[in-house]
Amino acid sequence: MNAPARPTAATPPLPAGDGPAAAALRWLCDPHPDIRPSAPASVPLGTVLEAAIDAKLVCLLAHRLLSGPPDASLSRPMRSVLGQIARANTLHNQLHRNEAVRIVRALTGRGVPVAVLNGLAYDTALYPPGGLRQFTDIDLLVDAADRDAALDVLAELGFTQPGRGAHTRRRSTGDALTPTVSIDITTGLGHTADPADVRAALARTEAAGDGDGDGGEALPVLAQADALAHALARLAARPRWSGLADAARLALAAPDSSHEAAAAVPEPLRAGWAVLHSRLPDLVPGPPPVACGPGREEVAR
Repeated sequence: MNAPARPTAATPPLPAGDGPAAAALRWLCDPHPDIRPSAPASVPLGTVLEAAIDAKLVCLLAHRLLSGPPDASLSRPMRSVLGQIARANTLHNQLHRNEAVRIVRALTGRGVPVAVLNGLAYDTALYPPGGLRQFTDIDLLVDAADRDAALDVLAELGFTQPGRGAHTRRRSTGDALTPTVSIDITTGLGHTADPADVRAALARTEAAGDGDGDGGEALPVLAQADALAHALARLAARPRWSGLADAARLALAAPDSSHEAAAAVPEPLRAGWAVLHSRLPDLVPGPPPVACGPGREEVAR
């Protein structure tokens, strides 16, 4: 059973500290580029680019810089490179999405409930098309009782190479851009590893990705409140800028809640909310909500 993510006694700070690079990364994580339409002017583009690459936010940076009116300070070669990065990640994500559709179809055909988690789920449900969310593998949530059956299905689909985890499987694709695809089977969420909670979350999954212009099948993802709880617990346990960007988008549509209601929220969620609030106080000024819903729009500049 996968243990839920838990914050340490002193949750580590996000990489990049509080300097100029952190200001640029906060700008990228903020879902409201129309309100704060440009990167901090005092931060050199090279610093922004390096920080975005390290934080796995370079595709989000490319979208921010290229989606608006042409910026005279952005050279043509730089625009070309950023465009190539964005297009490459779009192809990478689409290949992973196609694999996920194939696996989910096979699992559901065997009667195994499944939900897509983390990177691919967020790319599908939170961000507009264009490969804005970077990720390296496909995370699938199943009931602990179904884990062996899920691994058997993966083997039948060609995922026979061992991965970095005991329940990770890989296969070669023959694709020059994405030579391997890795699948991680998990039986716990960031905020809970209780099998009953996991089964309940699997029963509440929602379809995401259909009707978004990619012509593909919908994928099962966590319901809105479950997704936010999972993201906040992960953010508390291991603060990452990409996790901050995800949690910010999940929290964007969350309703206001009282301090009394917030007191009932488990500690990992409140700790994750504190990380989110510390970096984006204007976006999340209050206590954590009890229920929420993800927003799909990345507002154009």
